Amino acid sequence: MKEYADFITEEDRMMIASIRDFVKEEILPIRQQLDEDEDRRLVHGVLDGLASLGMHKRGLPEALGGMRASAISLTVGYEEVSRADCGIAMTLSVPPWVFGPAMRSHNERVMQELCPQYCGDTFVEACQAMTEPEGGCNIESAEYRGKAIHTRARLDGDEWVINGAKQFPSGASVADVYLVTCTTDPELAEEGIALIYVPADTPGLSFSKPENKMGMRFTDVNASIYLDDVRVPKDYRASMEPGKDHQSFRNFLSWGRLSSAAFAVGAAQGALDIALEFTGQRYYDGKQVRQHGLQAAMLADMMIGVESARFYYLTVASMFNNRKVYGSPYSDAQIASASGAKIYACDMAVRVCNMAMELTGSYGYMKDYHIEKYLRDCKIIQLWEGGGQLGRIDVARGRYEMVPYV
Repeated sequence: MKEYADFITEEDRMMIASIRDFVKEEILPIRQQLDEDEDRRLVHGVLDGLASLGMHKRGLPEALGGMRASAISLTVGYEEVSRADCGIAMTLSVPPWVFGPAMRSHNERVMQELCPQYCGDTFVEACQAMTEPEGGCNIESAEYRGKAIHTRARLDGDEWVINGAKQFPSGASVADVYLVTCTTDPELAEEGIALIYVPADTPGLSFSKPENKMGMRFTDVNASIYLDDVRVPKDYRASMEPGKDHQSFRNFLSWGRLSSAAFAVGAAQGALDIALEFTGQRYYDGKQVRQHGLQAAMLADMMIGVESARFYYLTVASMFNNRKVYGSPYSDAQIASASGAKIYACDMAVRVCNMAMELTGSYGYMKDYHIEKYLRDCKIIQLWEGGGQLGRIDVARGRYEMVPYV
């Protein structure tokens, strides 16, 4: 575990050891089968196995049986799981993401009525519904200040009435609880943003068929969500305090991008491990493939990329842990840091997977060697959460005020 240097605690080391054993014994042997697991029996088995290690409770309230976890502890856990399957890591990360706004706002009704099942003995899926058909990732852009949100929430007595649609959210159609990003009035900009919890059995909530993606088809289920006069209690809004839901919305962006960096590093490490083993077992001209200068240089570049991306996201995670110095994760500066870590890690991961495929030749695109799976998964991670282009805009905006001008 030297790759994490002094960033992690002894408790983290014990967690990592448990995850590595589980990944080796329970996920790696079936990682290709997970891509074809339409009834999700294997997926649920893996998620419940991780739940037996307590992974599903991390980041959820201790009062309900959850476990406190630092940003570093959460992200290194996600990296370890992603060495086997990024979709499993993504699905695992969603519940603390979903209940974070209610925890921040001390919304006791949501926590008592909706959250306890997520701290039980088995894994329960959740969904954070943000992206919409009309504007795609525009909803995630600071420039639009909430005005790109088309899903409307109207207060009718003691209930919110929600109408709209969401596209591509993780866990859609299979989750038990949905956190829906709405607006009460686009003209209110940030203060109109409302994050509202919707149980899966609520009338008026429906779904499309799951998307047929190039990767993570069943480990991270995506579908469209339709909300037609969906009614939920007034208290199911994360916060009634003006602007508080906007802060939580920005938290989604920073935490999601930081976690994505860890996912990408885990997949890149998996591809690198395969390339190292492959080039160590094959010979030409009397030497291991990896002892030749050309291949050694390629492997060195891969190692440098993985290690630098890892230290990038770990540094940002340590900044998240030290809010007195670096501010809240929803600040412009922290969103910029998390976005930079994701962009760098994803670009690196796609490059490393490409190089691993070149080093393994035709074996690289054979499913039995798994590199093609890592490549497919990394490309998906690179595109979600606004993609690299929107992320770069957020990096620039978050840094402009920090640049000293003459």
